[in-house]
Order: sequence, then C-alpha cells, then structure tokens
Amino acid sequence: MISNFKKLFAYRELLFSLTKKELKVKYRGSVLGFFWSLLNPVLIMLVYSFVFTIVLRQGIKEFAVFLLCALLPFNFFQNSVNYGAGCVIANANLVKKIYFPKEIIPLSIVLSNLVNFLLELVVLFVVLSIFKYKFYTYLYLLPLIIVIEVFFVSGVTLLVSSLNVLFRDLQHLVTILMMVWFFGTPIIYPLANVPERFQFWMQLNPMAVFATFYRDIFYYVKFRDFVKYQDNFGFYIPDYRIILICLGITFGVFFLGYFVFKKIEPRFAEEV
Repeated sequence: MISNFKKLFAYRELLFSLTKKELKVKYRGSVLGFFWSLLNPVLIMLVYSFVFTIVLRQGIKEFAVFLLCALLPFNFFQNSVNYGAGCVIANANLVKKIYFPKEIIPLSIVLSNLVNFLLELVVLFVVLSIFKYKFYTYLYLLPLIIVIEVFFVSGVTLLVSSLNVLFRDLQHLVTILMMVWFFGTPIIYPLANVPERFQFWMQLNPMAVFATFYRDIFYYVKFRDFVKYQDNFGFYIPDYRIILICLGITFGVFFLGYFVFKKIEPRFAEEV
C-alpha cells in the first residue's frame, strides 16, 4: 500500500493534468463556464425553498441556509461517484497505451469535483452573510471535515469505477442508488424529524454525519436554541461514538475501494 502511495505521489503531475482536463471538458463551449458551479446550487436552493417553505411548509427557519449546508457536500459526493463510475472505461485509450497508476483517473474526477465544491462554498458563504450568520466562528473546522469527506468520496469512487469495468450495468445502478442515498440523508429534512429508533442507524450513513457536521458549524451557530445537545463551545456535536463509527466507515471504505481497485487494475486493459 505504501509503495502504491509513493507511485501515486511520483505521478502527481499527471493527476493534476487530468484534473485540469476534467474541469475544462466539463465547461467546454459554455459561455458562463465555472459560473455554472455557482448558479446550479442557487437554482436548486430556490426551488427547494419554494417547495418546502411555501408548498409543504416544514417550518424550518431560513430553509435556504439549512438546505445548502447539507446539499453542497452531498453534491460533491454524488457528482464524484456518478462521473467516476464510468471514468476508467471513458479513458480506455489512456489505460491501454500508457503505464501509470490507474487510480489517478478516478481520483482526478474527485479532485475536479472538489474544486467545484469549493467554488459552491463561496455561494454558501455569500448566503450566510446575507442572512447574518457568523459562519467564520467555527470555520477552522471546515478543512478537517472536507479532508475526511474527500477520503470517503475517493473510496466509493475507486470502488465503483473498478467494479464498473467488470459489471457495466453498475454505472446505471449507481445513478439510482445516489437518488435513494439522497433521500436517506437528512438534507431536505432535519435528523430530528426521523423517529428516534431509526436515528442511530441513519447516522451510520457517513453522508448523514457529514451533513450534520456542516450544519453544526454553519447553520446551528445562529439557532443554538434549536439544538438538543451542546458542548462547551455552544454548538451541537454528534455522539462521540457516532463520530468514531463515521471515521471507521470512512477510512474502511477508502481502503476497501483502493484494495478492490488495485486487485482489478491488472484486468483493465483487456476489459475496456
């Protein structure tokens, strides 16, 4: 494993080049270019805000902020996995002709979507400023949360991108699974609305924990009275057991994805 990481580091320039290529291809011929990364979450926020504050009336204060805090990290995950599922097959010529650590391909997808995610966070910060949130209070925690999420997203992307080489139907199945995963994560509803007997099991979903983390440092910092449990700093922290389980699942998924990818990698050239 360590030798594989050393090879990956040695080919870091190729990783960055493929990441740049993914970003350029995504917005090639587009007039607005990277501004689509900013416009997309804004449009989704407006639509969901209308539905859940005017039509369904969930009664969540400042629903736009509540939604964005969890939606953006899930979009990063969903886009990485959806695009990453078919990335090895899409780069068949590269896989067959050139030697390099093939995990660079799915990791470049993750990094390109990470760039989009960071751009979308700018939109979130603007919205937070408009609604007078002191989002900078716990901003120092954000890099750590992002790094942990990157490991989880990378693990799932490595796993599905390698398995899809052998089972081509997986790419279509992933789209459906992402939709189910979206509604199984407290994004458009608070975790408190889930019956208590199911809350522990729902928090075994790392994306549910990540959604909670992002809301803790951005949303609940203004509505501390909404929060059931508070630490000495004044904002909600999930049960430490949930945090440890989430970390275990995150790094377990990463190493599983990396292990499966390296196992299947020798068959890439003949299968693609």
